[in-house]
Amino acid sequence: MTPPGQITCRSARGDDDEMAEFQIYQRQNLNDEMDLSCGVTYRPRGAKRLTMARYNGPSHVHGDIIFRPHIHRASERAIAMGKKPESEAVETDRFQCVEDALACLVEDFRVAGLPFMETHPRLF
Repeated sequence: MTPPGQITCRSARGDDDEMAEFQIYQRQNLNDEMDLSCGVTYRPRGAKRLTMARYNGPSHVHGDIIFRPHIHRASERAIAMGKKPESEAVETDRFQCVEDALACLVEDFRVAGLPFMETHPRLF
């Protein structure tokens, strides 16, 4: 059973690729404030989507990362090993809540021009 939560998704197109779409999402477990995730997915038309990055809260253990926020990024190495492209992660102290995880994603991927950005102080 999936825990109660809230998922918000937004789509964007890259400047140079009219045939591709990117989806940015936020997920927050309403029963556990530490169970959160923001991510960006590349969705090329007619091809399989690829999760490029996930910014996860400290609600779980991930390898050597024990109950700390962490960032997953797609890597060629993970793909070559037959793993989920974004299976590897690094610990971070850049965010503790879903809004700040989104701010980090927007900063890291240089997202611009989405209407929701005006409502979060870190996204200006």
